[in-house]
Amino acid sequence: MTTALPSLLSSVSLSLSCSALSLSRSSAVLAAVTTSGNHHARFFSSAASAAAGEPETSLESRVPKVPHSLGECHVDAADAQHLRLPFDENRNPLTIVLPNRRFSQPPMAMKADKISRILADAEAVENISGGGMAAPGTKVAIVSAPFRRDHAYGMPNLEALVQLDELTNTLHVCPSLFRPETTLLATEVTIAERQQGSSESVDFDVDATPLSLVDVLMQHSPDVRMKLITPTQPNEPMSAPVHAASTDRVLMVAPTCFQVNAEASADNTFMPKDGVATDEIKDTVLREFSRLHNVITNELCVDVELFTHDGYHGTPDAVFPNNWFSTHLPLDENGNGVIALYPMKCPNRRREVRTDMLNHVKRLCGPDAKLVDVRKMSWPEDGACFAAAPQEGLPFLEGTGSIVMDRGAGVAYVSLSKRADAGLANQWRDAVNKAARTEIVRRVVPFKSFDSSGGLIYHTNVMMMVGSTYAIVCLEAIHDMAERSAVENQLAADGKEVVAITKEQMACMAGNALELQHGLYGVPYVIMSTQARESLDADQVSVLERHVAGIAHADIRTLETLGGGSVRCTIAELFCEEDVVE
Repeated sequence: MTTALPSLLSSVSLSLSCSALSLSRSSAVLAAVTTSGNHHARFFSSAASAAAGEPETSLESRVPKVPHSLGECHVDAADAQHLRLPFDENRNPLTIVLPNRRFSQPPMAMKADKISRILADAEAVENISGGGMAAPGTKVAIVSAPFRRDHAYGMPNLEALVQLDELTNTLHVCPSLFRPETTLLATEVTIAERQQGSSESVDFDVDATPLSLVDVLMQHSPDVRMKLITPTQPNEPMSAPVHAASTDRVLMVAPTCFQVNAEASADNTFMPKDGVATDEIKDTVLREFSRLHNVITNELCVDVELFTHDGYHGTPDAVFPNNWFSTHLPLDENGNGVIALYPMKCPNRRREVRTDMLNHVKRLCGPDAKLVDVRKMSWPEDGACFAAAPQEGLPFLEGTGSIVMDRGAGVAYVSLSKRADAGLANQWRDAVNKAARTEIVRRVVPFKSFDSSGGLIYHTNVMMMVGSTYAIVCLEAIHDMAERSAVENQLAADGKEVVAITKEQMACMAGNALELQHGLYGVPYVIMSTQARESLDADQVSVLERHVAGIAHADIRTLETLGGGSVRCTIAELFCEEDVVE
């Protein structure tokens, strides 16, 4: 049956050319998540995928949103601070100027006379690389809203906020610059002409719209790489290895035929035993997914390969694709990428492995990527289809639900349960390393974890996540002290700062988070549900904000309650060679 979009989403315009498709009611609702002007989403209806195998896409450009300013400046330095970045596509330098306190004012009030006085300041003009600002074409970014005095990073210092590594063409940027509440806005000025020998007469052109300092840097040097400065000690910055740990390309399946999975509820204590998804609830779940999709694509600029599912698939939990496949890149440059397929415990979840989706993942990962089918290790029956395998008596391993990877260190954390077998996890490690012809997984760390009722936690990724330089872990859920120490020691050995959450916070899905790489800036963000974000206390947030550019979140409470999984479960990361996916 075909119907119009529900009124709740009627204001969202479609950016897809789907006129040739006869969309079902749920597919029509789903199409609304790819909004106009958003090229970070690629939409695959199940009907279109089966018929043509090619996605409908929208490739319109987008402009990043400018964060709000902080307002008044609090700079105690006697003179202006400045930092020169001597590169752009025309080899013009960019000078970042942080004026002294007497020029403090909201960025929209940056008047020409104030700019002129700042440019004429001896420290801001004459002493920058021998007066190089006098050259026509030189650009100056005048920062007008530094951090508040009470901010955790203390008084602003440009060298602590932005550092240039000219050898690697990398900008190391303080994570606070990416957050609306602590961003710096800058008015960009281009030097037009300056009278010879005069420090008072500078002609300049002003960009009337202040931008965040990060956007100024990106516009000036679009090819530069950005990495975060993540302080481990005061005045001791460290650059986070984000490219090894997170990705800016993912696959998601919209819940266009969502149902409460009775088979999964048998050992998933995070969902009800007798839940029912009415039409109203299905619409609510789709609305929630739309919000999540919007955060991922529009706020984080992450590329999403978006699929749907239909009733004939018989896959009520298809919205959680991270359980049936994962992709991996080797720890060094000499090996192959790997795609792994996993044995699922619930028979209806085994049907989530779809030919159209798998073929698309293979295309993205390229011809050199090797396929590792862990299902054959679980049930090595010659010529048998794993869909027919028994539900009991076999070892199972459910993707990045069962396996939480520290991709940078090559460590796999596995909370053992009916859905995560230790022996099979070791076989998986050996198989992916063999397929890659080098190491992807150096070590498996097995343990058991329990919820507040004493029940075995079904998936590792509801009680922990590992990011580039940090981890969120419910340590108190690991009752065996030796196993808890093994997890803590491994994380410490790999340089991770641990945010320890309680079982109550775990029940709010605070452990079911994921680090994603911002598609525009290339820096790490952590994404979780709104319920999870609200459960964190100020100290926990402060620790996370030392390591990531921001904490993104979306409210998906209905999906969490009835589906038993949260944000991380809805995202299957795509680690592909850059020359294949570009």
